[in-house]
Amino acid sequence: MIETVIPVHVPAPLLQDLKQEADRAGVSVEHWLLNLAADRIREKIVTERYFSRIPQPSDGHSLLEILNSTRDNPPLQDDQL
Repeated sequence: MIETVIPVHVPAPLLQDLKQEADRAGVSVEHWLLNLAADRIREKIVTERYFSRIPQPSDGHSLLEILNSTRDNPPLQDDQL
């Protein structure tokens, strides 16, 4: 894996917050930022895969089976919490 150094300019107040978050996580600021970037990219990839998926006719079948297997009784007068 090739590593590239990219200078990042961070305002002083934000840098203090970054240091605090990194300290809480027990890692360096650089490692914390790297994890943050990796998490965001992973979330983007998963979201794109999920929403680009073509729905299948059977997708809601299991949920409908569960819903249809229960009795549909309205609550009684004194059933409120």
